[in-house]
Amino acid sequence: MERKYYLIEVGDGIEPSAQGPFETEDERDAIAKEIRAAMDEDDCLFWADVDERGILTVGSYDAAFFMEEQEGDCS
Repeated sequence: MERKYYLIEVGDGIEPSAQGPFETEDERDAIAKEIRAAMDEDDCLFWADVDERGILTVGSYDAAFFMEEQEGDCS
């Protein structure tokens, strides 16, 4: 089994949904930035990895991850 990458979106803090699988971590993270830009304040976004053995690992993005893109934005 190959490693797969997912996003877990939690709308209004109570309605989870999964996005993916994505083939690479970079692909998943690029989509995460797009999704986060459209989210409301009460929404949450988490990353999830499923490794070669089928083991699930879930974590959160830190705020700086999403700010990196905004700092370089000249618009």
